[in-house]
Amino acid sequence: MPAIKSRDELKIQVDKCGYTDLKDGKGSKLVTVLLPKGVDRVDVLMSIATKLKAYGAKYNPTPTKSTTGHVELTGSYAVVAKYKGSGGSGAGAAQTKLTESAQCVYNAALYSKQPYTHAGLKKNANKFDVDEQLNNILTKLPDDWVNSSKLTAENLKKRFTKTNYTHHRGSRWVGELYAHYKKMNKEAGKPFGDENKWNPADIWMCTPKGEQALAVIKRTETLLEMNTKLIEYYNSGDIVGVSLKKVVGSVKAKEMNVGGGRSSYDFKSMTLGLVSFWKSQDGYLYFDGGHAQFRLFGSTWQGELKGKNANMGKMSGGPIKGLYDHIAGPARPKFTPQIELRGRTDEDIKQFYDWYCMCPDLPKMTEYEFYTELKDKTDAWYLSKIQSTQIVALVSQFNKKDKDRFSSGLANYAGSESELSGPYYKVM
Repeated sequence: MPAIKSRDELKIQVDKCGYTDLKDGKGSKLVTVLLPKGVDRVDVLMSIATKLKAYGAKYNPTPTKSTTGHVELTGSYAVVAKYKGSGGSGAGAAQTKLTESAQCVYNAALYSKQPYTHAGLKKNANKFDVDEQLNNILTKLPDDWVNSSKLTAENLKKRFTKTNYTHHRGSRWVGELYAHYKKMNKEAGKPFGDENKWNPADIWMCTPKGEQALAVIKRTETLLEMNTKLIEYYNSGDIVGVSLKKVVGSVKAKEMNVGGGRSSYDFKSMTLGLVSFWKSQDGYLYFDGGHAQFRLFGSTWQGELKGKNANMGKMSGGPIKGLYDHIAGPARPKFTPQIELRGRTDEDIKQFYDWYCMCPDLPKMTEYEFYTELKDKTDAWYLSKIQSTQIVALVSQFNKKDKDRFSSGLANYAGSESELSGPYYKVM
């Protein structure tokens, strides 16, 4: 059995497996594969293990090196998979553009009753509008994605039976749709920090009526109104956003945000420190099935959500403000963003104390006692704690129904199922 003798040699072998966006991991024997969001990291690791079997590779699901496990090889070498940050470029982004565009091309072939040959795929150029070159789709799409594209196309054709779709990825139509979303998101107070949390559709299927309906959608004046129109056209089958995932064997799919039902998470309690208020800089909200921890992550105040069995992701301050303000409405105080509290002014400290007094279950303190405790705290502690105190104070004023809405909004944001998220068809 050949043995891996260096990390560079391991990187060469992983590159040969088709994963070229690599970086050195912690320690001298770890390689990290960078992937676009949405790619199944476990599937990638299992694929690498299979391809490097000659080197003793096997997939180990235990989360000792990464939450999704790792590939272990002889000589204590290992491979893990991580998602690229938003806005990333390189092989990961290129693969995403290739696979999503390919899905549009394969859809067009099946809907037009053409074979999946090069000639058949080329024949329907007027039925797809993508930002990848067709020749790349014909020559560079990996076999596993070819199979996935075929299976997904068959599922979509059974569910959406109209025959006159154009399949969009990165087209002008998509660009105009998301430009209007960004305008509505800004006017709503930016409840979404990531457009994928509004709608994670990777491709869009549109009939001629659906393409023309973009003019109607662009006249909407709120996110809710925009979503209502998209639901209307989704139900008629004229505009269908599809969130993709590589399919192996069989397709599972689910309609998201189409009806009124979203997942519900009952509010349980809130606290401003597991030990005490002054000995921690965070705050917690507990809901049925998990909790959110609010604190500074780096220089940014965010909420990190955790379910019973897994991390659910982070929600930054802007979307938290947007969620709170949406539920609070015009009659309640607005949430003050982080940038407006950096100054540590006398007015801000007075507001900090007022929020402290609004929180349930905290020991009573005079304003001077509060000031003397606070004055020795670092700026990082101050900024993290004032924001965490604010959210606990304000949400504590909600009735039970709105507390449940806030808890559900936090948890559903991670899964693109918030009250303001748009409709899409999720392929799994």
